[in-house]
Amino acid sequence: MKRKKIEINTIIPFLSLAILMILFTITSGGKMMSPFNIQVILDQTMIVIIGGIGALFVIALGSVDLTIGVNLAMSALLGSIVADLTGIGVLLIPTCLISGIVIGFLAGTVSSRFKMPSFMVGLATLIGLRGIVNYIMQTGFRVQYLPSNLKWMGDFWVKLVIVAALFAIGLYVFEYTRLGQYCKAVGENENAAIFTGISAKKIRVLAFTISGLLAGIAAIFTLVKTGGTSTTMGVFFEMQVLMAVYLGGVLVTGGASARMYKMLIGSLSITIIDNGLVLAGYSSSEISEAVKGVFLMLILFFTIYFSDEARVSRMKKLDTK
Repeated sequence: MKRKKIEINTIIPFLSLAILMILFTITSGGKMMSPFNIQVILDQTMIVIIGGIGALFVIALGSVDLTIGVNLAMSALLGSIVADLTGIGVLLIPTCLISGIVIGFLAGTVSSRFKMPSFMVGLATLIGLRGIVNYIMQTGFRVQYLPSNLKWMGDFWVKLVIVAALFAIGLYVFEYTRLGQYCKAVGENENAAIFTGISAKKIRVLAFTISGLLAGIAAIFTLVKTGGTSTTMGVFFEMQVLMAVYLGGVLVTGGASARMYKMLIGSLSITIIDNGLVLAGYSSSEISEAVKGVFLMLILFFTIYFSDEARVSRMKKLDTK
């Protein structure tokens, strides 16, 4: 029985994470690996992981969801307003979830039904909804605070259990159900997927809806973390999520390169870069962004290079048969 050969692309995300850990452990004098700092890293990564779980379904299609950040802001704002007006704090949770689902569904529907590029749909939605969020906060509803009966959700271990459960569910759906396989199939070759009977339009709408749902959950976690709403809530969150996914070695073309574990490793990597630079004495955001940019280019270069190399190798084997 032949052993299955492990492709280098599978190792790259783990290798990059290990390099970052070793590098910043040395430059921080060992502070990186302290129990307290490990907890800080996990706490800072949770919201990015939540957003990444949903975004991966869209990225697997070869698309991109730029609405995640503004979806988070709108869902958080609507949830907190409903909780404040009714005096029932727990209504914040279903309101955030419903808002996230609706925004994601509409983005997916516009992209699929009208054959508009997901980038343009996301950009238009981002600009439009951000303006609405700012208008609402500057007129009638300014800062809305987290209901006191939901503050228990801010406990680290409660958040960790919830995020772990969400990741397990996302992993199962993405890797072991038809929905996840269809998302990858559409990303690999949409025309071939349609020819086999897959409804690419429905899959696209479902993927964006899932991304919206997770953005709604991220809104709840953001409110729990910050304690209330603000005009800057969710700003550049979509960039953080996309950076995390791509930093994990997922190609912008999606398809088979999209894997849930890569998103997880990428999310940890992006947080470790920020955390490690602060511990090493380089707290400047400009330095942090520069390091993440360089690291992203290197990972994508090696991922693309070895993907092409593996494809050529497979073709040669087929020719020799």
